[in-house]
Amino acid sequence: MLGRLGRHAEAHRTYTSVLDARTRTQGPDHPDTLRCRHNLAFNLGRLGRLEESYRMADEVAAARAALLGPDHPDTLVTRYEVAHALGQLGRWTDALRTYRDVAAARARALGPDHPDTLAARHEVGISLGRLGRGPEALELFRDLVAARTRAHGPDDPETLRARHGLGVNLGRLGRWREALAEARDVCAARERVLGPDHPDTLVSRREIAVGLGWLGRWHEALSVYQRVAEARDRVLGATHPDALASRDDEAHCLQQLGRQAEAAERYRRVAALRRRDGHWKARGGACYEGP
Repeated sequence: MLGRLGRHAEAHRTYTSVLDARTRTQGPDHPDTLRCRHNLAFNLGRLGRLEESYRMADEVAAARAALLGPDHPDTLVTRYEVAHALGQLGRWTDALRTYRDVAAARARALGPDHPDTLAARHEVGISLGRLGRGPEALELFRDLVAARTRAHGPDDPETLRARHGLGVNLGRLGRWREALAEARDVCAARERVLGPDHPDTLVSRREIAVGLGWLGRWHEALSVYQRVAEARDRVLGATHPDALASRDDEAHCLQQLGRQAEAAERYRRVAALRRRDGHWKARGGACYEGP
């Protein structure tokens, strides 16, 4: 619960205390001890301690494989966490391999359209994109959109998330008109399903601005970037990493429009906020297992 509230330092102290007690009373390889170690690894990532997070997750995955078997759901959850940590460390080739292994194991055990299988395939697509393998990523996201639509319908948040991935990779391939059209459609659907200020809606709205910029439509892009920045300030607070990133986007757009003084002022303001409230926040993607 503490971790879900963003109180990661407190969560770390609690997990460490519980882990010590469980190791002492139940042993290091008891399933409850391993669950606690998994959650500690997850939380270390949220604290920005990425190498420690990766090492602990890798150790838990090996212990769970020995105790429960390599294809047990708990083992695969921790291997998914290993892959997430590898991606956070920039080791995308290793992350891709691990996500693919998890996706294949889940497909065998749960079926190709099970939500956990599709979640792992989504991360495969992200990894391919990060590695510059755009055509493969695009093909995967097309398949994933079809699978999500078949399983959950066209307006399910996970279907829309897959469509967002499709649009991002259209952009990476330079197909910006198609990418912009996809971003507009996904943003409209997310606004209808999730609301105008939901983080996913704002991510899609930002993608509209990105597409407009790549098409040279900077005046339109600036209006969209400003709308996203204002919403993130309002919903998340001005010092949230996403809100600060939006102000950077706004400054970059002003530069493209030749408004250098305004851009410099935005950059100075963002730098001051980062210095004042400097902290690290990880993005979602990995798996907390509960108490």
